[in-house]
Amino acid sequence: MIIIKLQGGLGNQMFQFALASIIAKTNKTKVLIDANFFNDKVKTATFTPRDFELNIFSNNYNVANEKEIKRFKQLNYFNKIKRKLNLNYPKYYSEKRFDFNPTVLKLNEPVYLEGYFQSYKYFDDQQAFVRNLFAFDSKKLDTQNKELLDKIESKNAIAIHIRRGDYVENATVNTFHGVCSDAYYNNAITEVTTDLKEPLLVFFSDDIDWVKKEFMPLNFDKIFVNHNVNEHSWKDMYLMSRCKHNIIANSSFSWWGAWLNNNPNKIVVAPQNWFSNEEINSQTHDLIPETWKKI
Repeated sequence: MIIIKLQGGLGNQMFQFALASIIAKTNKTKVLIDANFFNDKVKTATFTPRDFELNIFSNNYNVANEKEIKRFKQLNYFNKIKRKLNLNYPKYYSEKRFDFNPTVLKLNEPVYLEGYFQSYKYFDDQQAFVRNLFAFDSKKLDTQNKELLDKIESKNAIAIHIRRGDYVENATVNTFHGVCSDAYYNNAITEVTTDLKEPLLVFFSDDIDWVKKEFMPLNFDKIFVNHNVNEHSWKDMYLMSRCKHNIIANSSFSWWGAWLNNNPNKIVVAPQNWFSNEEINSQTHDLIPETWKKI
């Protein structure tokens, strides 16, 4: 049994579930989800309520009950003895840093996992397996998004994700995460479009009015996507993944949009700094694949 504590938005949940599924596959066991994080609906200065969003993918999700979770957090006498004797027992693994830790992949079940596990290295040799976990169903697209998808796939489309929202509005979040600058996006656009014939810029953002104001003057064909909100936001990730190239924000949401892009010749540009917090940012060198360009 592998229990994974899910937390954060869709992108974070994908990192967590991918790792748990790989460990479960290695151990020939099942994944259970600790979904208690989603019970808290009170927004504070340091906490943004989230919903379980992985149900957009066609996987079987089993939720752990409190008794199963307690088994890992409160070892009984028998399991304490097993731990002292260095025998296999219900282990609780809590991620201490954002760096890739190869020992995590060698954990034997039963184990409870808590962390973000934001590194491509956790599933670099399991790419087909992870892509299958997170295969979007295009049949779930509405007419507006199907028409947009057709246009994207017929052009040299570049997905540009601009994350603002709480990154700008919440002082605590801004201090920790920061927001990508106009200079970053302009340099990234130059990087991708230099040798690209008739590029189409497709902007995705939670503040599309600001994006239009800043980037409308660019002398390229442009589309500003603003209709996929709330439970429909996953459609933005899917559309990002169907573009030819990607310019991402310091956001796991657009990270996955770029990683799931199957174009073998894709250009992906990512920000050099993922966090404003320097100490945390120093732990992200395993986050961005080596083939992506960092600016």
